Amino acid sequence: MTEVRFVATCSAPLDITFEYLDDHRNVTDYWHGMVSYRPVGDPEHGVGAKFQAVSKVGPSSVKSTIETVEWERNVRVAYKSISGMDSYTSFDFAAVDDTHCTVEFRVEFQLPGGIAGRMMEKTLEPFVSTAARNTANNISHGVAAHYASRLAALERDAADS
Repeated sequence: MTEVRFVATCSAPLDITFEYLDDHRNVTDYWHGMVSYRPVGDPEHGVGAKFQAVSKVGPSSVKSTIETVEWERNVRVAYKSISGMDSYTSFDFAAVDDTHCTVEFRVEFQLPGGIAGRMMEKTLEPFVSTAARNTANNISHGVAAHYASRLAALERDAADS
């Protein structure tokens, strides 16, 4: 199994960061190469939530159905593929202080065995590493923008009161 890890540092409180990453509507904004990510049935978050995902990997599209297998607010979310490429993805959240946190993202995937699988793994490795770096950057920027919009809305509400 191939594993890629990275840590994104976010300029937002832990709960805001978790809220942003737990919302399936944001996945295509932060996950590099993800072109479609939609819920399949209920629930739409938490353990048991299922999603149909389409990722662009180089010139190819990869379709998967994934299921949320772990979900603890502000701590951890993990997904496992139930169809498509065999994969396991997790997000682990940690507060740094009141307005900053980190998110450790890990993705593991299994390609077919044999020579063809090893060749495919070597071909995909650079794409996956680049996608991981870009995803970390997208998470940091997306969370900061989400937090700024939440703060602006609070300020508008306070001014209107």
